[in-house]
Amino acid sequence: MSGAYAAQSEGVSSLFYNPAGIIGITGYEASLSQEKMFLGLTDGSSLSRGGLSFGLPVILSGTYWGSAAFGYDTLSLDTLYSESRMRLGYAYPVKENIWAGIALGSLGITYGTDPLYPILDGTTAKTAMAIDLGVIYSMDSMDLGLSILNANEPDLGIKYPNKVDRKISLGLALKRESFTWDFDTVISGTDLRLKTGAEIPLMAEKFNSRIKARGGFSLGSRDYRAASAGFGYNGGLYRVDYSFVYPLSGLSGTMGSHQLGVVVAWGEARGPMADRKEKEDRLKEKKDSINKGGGPGAGEAVAAARTEPTRSDILKSEKLLPAAKNDLKRGYYKKAAATLNRVNELLIKNAEVKELLDKTAAIAEIVPAATSGQKRDDLIRKAVSRYTDRNTDAVLYITYARQKWPRDISVARLYNVVAREFPETASSMRILPDITIIDQLLQDALDFIRTGRYIQAISTLQRVLQLEPGNIPALTRMGSAYWAMEKKDVARKNWEKVLELDPNNREVLQFMKMN
Repeated sequence: MSGAYAAQSEGVSSLFYNPAGIIGITGYEASLSQEKMFLGLTDGSSLSRGGLSFGLPVILSGTYWGSAAFGYDTLSLDTLYSESRMRLGYAYPVKENIWAGIALGSLGITYGTDPLYPILDGTTAKTAMAIDLGVIYSMDSMDLGLSILNANEPDLGIKYPNKVDRKISLGLALKRESFTWDFDTVISGTDLRLKTGAEIPLMAEKFNSRIKARGGFSLGSRDYRAASAGFGYNGGLYRVDYSFVYPLSGLSGTMGSHQLGVVVAWGEARGPMADRKEKEDRLKEKKDSINKGGGPGAGEAVAAARTEPTRSDILKSEKLLPAAKNDLKRGYYKKAAATLNRVNELLIKNAEVKELLDKTAAIAEIVPAATSGQKRDDLIRKAVSRYTDRNTDAVLYITYARQKWPRDISVARLYNVVAREFPETASSMRILPDITIIDQLLQDALDFIRTGRYIQAISTLQRVLQLEPGNIPALTRMGSAYWAMEKKDVARKNWEKVLELDPNNREVLQFMKMN
């Protein structure tokens, strides 16, 4: 495909073109390739290139953390000259559809000792470190890629500077069931090249799209032109590829360059490319079922047949669910509902997630977000947090908010949602005209103290302090209840808080002075 691979995420081989593409490594993967270049050179010399690589997904504590790869490739001209490069790459999905990669490489050149080509200063080899960078933006049927190879322009000169040109490739990969089309724009030093290539399945129905035919064309500055063709066979656990590149300018009279590659893959599939393949397989399954069964109902039956989440679905939900709960806690209800909906789709029949989604969606419909530091939003967050946790204190908070903002329609609607969830608690919390829930709880606590029910009094006053931490009557009566229970140190601590808020509180000052 003329080397138009900047937007491809084909696995371990992407290490040599765009390190972000190694995100395509979904299990253990190893590759080996060998190329004979420009066969039939008139001087009889042999130019060859070879490479080997290995990659795997990075799994820590059961969680996917990107993919890593190691590769080594060489280019040699008989015994006169050789180049080598050892790479170590890593790619990570920074977002669901944005993948970034980096590769560190050790470059080396070695000159032969042919007497016709004496080496300056007797030096025959030089090495340097190189950095490759890449990013891929993936969409449903099209990917965009950017790779920067030799970003630091390493110097391989022996006596004089000889920097390796930085190679920048901007690519597009258009993917359909019936074909794949790639296009790259490549800038290397002062050279500009345009590369394009396509891949189509051969006898797709007979061979289940296992055999692919490929072709490409490239052109560029300094009258560069080349055509390419090839094919590949995907046997599931292995893949065999052959390519032929014929120069249309420059070196002529050769039989072109021929490359053979073998890739072996094994292990459980992980990562975004595994998710994509699984999604594609489901869609294909649904489409085939519709075609064979004669209608949408058949496709729905296939979808319904998937009753258990895959391992990939579970791993993805393990990342999404904590994020949704965090958004819920911070008051981003609409955002949390969207994430929970995705988790619910992944886990299919998880009752706990479904219940949380239903509750969050009901809240988001009324209040999409409550994220400010104002008292109203703070009470809403506390009420919603307890409502989703099945805590009856949700009624306390939303009742207090309803009384403080009686004309707020959103608060009134939230009260109805919470009251329906905890009807007994809501009915037991008497709402009297012109009496706030704070006044009511303070009076209940005072009645408990007068009748010697100090534990009930303390519990009631704690609810007041949940709503108003600086409520002076509640702190004062809390101290009285503890004093009556002979918990004098705790009583004094509550009264000291009163004096911090109201230094001139005569009642507390007088009692503290007497005791």
